[in-house]
Amino acid sequence: MIFPPRLSVDDLMADVAVVFHWPPSELYPMSLTELVIWRGKALERSGHANEQ
Repeated sequence: MIFPPRLSVDDLMADVAVVFHWPPSELYPMSLTELVIWRGKALERSGHANEQ
């Protein structure tokens, strides 16, 4: 998975937080790679897996 160019790190964190109900304190320590991976999982779970 690649970093979506139009999204910020905050956007990635928001997508993950909304789907998995994780607080920011769980997301801040993640690397950019981890956030991109978890965002991909969040998109799959939300039914928007084809969205970049």
